[in-house]
Amino acid sequence: MLFFGHIGLTLLVVFLVALALKIGVDYRLVIVGSLLPDIIDKPLGEYIFHSVFNNGRIFSHTLLFIAVLAIIALLVARKYRYWGVGVLTVSAAFHQVEDQMWNAAGTWFWPLFGWGFPEYERGDYILYLLNNLISRPDVFLPEIAGLLALGWFVLRFKLYKPENARAFVLTGRLPMPVSVKPVVMVKQ
Repeated sequence: MLFFGHIGLTLLVVFLVALALKIGVDYRLVIVGSLLPDIIDKPLGEYIFHSVFNNGRIFSHTLLFIAVLAIIALLVARKYRYWGVGVLTVSAAFHQVEDQMWNAAGTWFWPLFGWGFPEYERGDYILYLLNNLISRPDVFLPEIAGLLALGWFVLRFKLYKPENARAFVLTGRLPMPVSVKPVVMVKQ
């Protein structure tokens, strides 16, 4: 899965869960969390340490990464009553689900099966991604679904209006309809 699939589908799932639970969420953290494993691993594994890893799914595509984030989230929540790191953790975990990391058990369960990561020879990484985007339904269908979800968010919450977009960027909150009053996750 690529950029729009990760962001759009993760936003949609977290939004629906938050709506059902009537809780407030900082959606900026959802966006960052939905991309966090790739933000960390792609530069490291595909570019900076390409000769070592030759793989864009390394440390932050592991269950260990999610476990460490979850522990940090619990510690922060316990001490500061702030659940933002938890939102980041859930979003990063959903990224791994979207990537179907269970199909790469050597990575997902790292380091249980050894200290190394699988290596993949793909040639030019950008061309590899573009080829997958136009030829593989398991890549382009989630991208289309993610774009549709993002379009729905923009239209539903009128994020095309400068004041709504600015409020979203500054607060991470979506302008909610009058019928929905989310509870803030941070207690004061």
